[in-house]
Amino acid sequence: MTMLTEKFDAYGEALPDAARDERAAAETVSVVLSRIGQYAFWLLVIVIVSARVIYYPASPASEFPSAKAGVHAAIR
Repeated sequence: MTMLTEKFDAYGEALPDAARDERAAAETVSVVLSRIGQYAFWLLVIVIVSARVIYYPASPASEFPSAKAGVHAAIR
């Protein structure tokens, strides 16, 4: 058995059920948009990190056989 509790606004007036339903619908939309935003953010993070790993070397020193060659390449 569920108890129905009546909700009140800041002035002590009872809130109608219709307003409660609209608020619940707005909360549902907010939760869905929040989830979509979180998934979009983490997808962007994965894409950026993956691109970094694929297109850039792990360390710039690995491109040169010696430190001397790296210094000469940087000067040019």
